Amino acid sequence: MSDQTHGPACVKELVRRAAEGDEEAWDVLLDRYAGRVWGVVRSHPLSFHDAQDITQTVLCNLAENLHRLRDPERIGAWLATVARNECRRHLRASGRTRPLPPGDLDRPDDRTPESAYLVAEQTDRVRTALTRLDRPQSEVVRLALEHPELSRAEVARLAGVAESDVSRVRRRARRRLALLLREDR
Repeated sequence: MSDQTHGPACVKELVRRAAEGDEEAWDVLLDRYAGRVWGVVRSHPLSFHDAQDITQTVLCNLAENLHRLRDPERIGAWLATVARNECRRHLRASGRTRPLPPGDLDRPDDRTPESAYLVAEQTDRVRTALTRLDRPQSEVVRLALEHPELSRAEVARLAGVAESDVSRVRRRARRRLALLLREDR
């Protein structure tokens, strides 16, 4: 498809064609809007895998509702709203239940209530500070925390930065986090 324009009429036509089953139009919509959905989802304090699942859910919702969109030219805003709502729903639901890793079920818990509270409080402070980081710093830090096994090239690809910039972004993020945590005391 040689479609390079992004005007409202073009988007409306793409949505119409995709709703009628045109795979090429669907692919163009995905290329154009999947990154926006991913950005909205990753701006929430979610694990990498939860973010992937939610992004996929939002794009599936789009596929199911293409023919129902009232303002097809506002598909980007619709997707951002659906992504935010899906993230909030997931965070509310996951806040109610916190499954333990299977290995922790047999291990004795020697913590006192006070020490458990202090650890939870510190964890909340770090999570809050993470939400205040700008992109791509927040992405690089989340990937380092959730997937320490990833190579620099994989982190660069997933965070949307040049591979040569990963270390610099990580250093800046650590400095910013340390500053935010000091301010929070």
